[in-house]
Amino acid sequence: MRKSLFLNGVYESVLEEILEAQKEYPNKIFYLQPYSSHTIRLLADNAPSEKKPIPLYISTTTDLDKICFEAKVVGWENKQELSQVRLDELNKHIKQYQPNEEEIYLKVGDSECINLISICDLNRLPNKYSVKNLIKTGNDEPLKPRAQPGKWSYVKELPEWLRLEKSTTEENLQEELDKGIEESTNLDDETRRRRISKASEKPEPIQVISKGYRRNPDVIVEVLKRADGKCERCGNKAPFKRASDGSPYLEVHHWTPLSEGGSDTVNNAGALCPNCHREVHYGNSS
Repeated sequence: MRKSLFLNGVYESVLEEILEAQKEYPNKIFYLQPYSSHTIRLLADNAPSEKKPIPLYISTTTDLDKICFEAKVVGWENKQELSQVRLDELNKHIKQYQPNEEEIYLKVGDSECINLISICDLNRLPNKYSVKNLIKTGNDEPLKPRAQPGKWSYVKELPEWLRLEKSTTEENLQEELDKGIEESTNLDDETRRRRISKASEKPEPIQVISKGYRRNPDVIVEVLKRADGKCERCGNKAPFKRASDGSPYLEVHHWTPLSEGGSDTVNNAGALCPNCHREVHYGNSS
């Protein structure tokens, strides 16, 4: 998973101007100018390029707790080291494509500005996400929203599905599928096969929103050790071994589900073979 950059609190007007310019100049590179006098080490040390971009996530000054935009970082320069020729070239670009920025500013007040970030493929995310979804690379902890704009964080790359516009809950998706299966079961074979022949072979991607629980890894390990490679329901040996470490493959099941208030404890969990686990969830209990 690639290291990525999160910029906290960019003016939305700056991003809107880039989005508009991209419509007419889709392959153009644009620039972001954080005020800080501190170097963004991730960019300075890793030399992003169009062939090796670094993912960028952005909150805005009016939405500090949300990831609102994403882009690719394809370059970084130290403003204080720009030659006059390069500075003139950049200011010409700003005047033509990002006129509201006015110029490449080298100072804000008495503070020198260091970072000039080259970006492309700026996108507004169809669904805003809490910055807590970003995981810091240094300690693997969720990022905490800041009360003030400015600064940045180094984070892990987010999954591709964040770009999907359509979303649903896990329950609704399953209900829709169950209804479709019931409808298909009642069709005659010819009608069903005709529908299959006309349907797309590629399923429509959709973002699924669900609720999960942070499970205690010690409970999982303790239950698996207790089972000693045998299903605690049917008594048979695990059907195969894990490719990752060669251990017997069993699934830890909560007898009273966590979603129903069950405890994440050794006494409320059992190690089951996949067949028993599916039967417990979907089998006929009568």
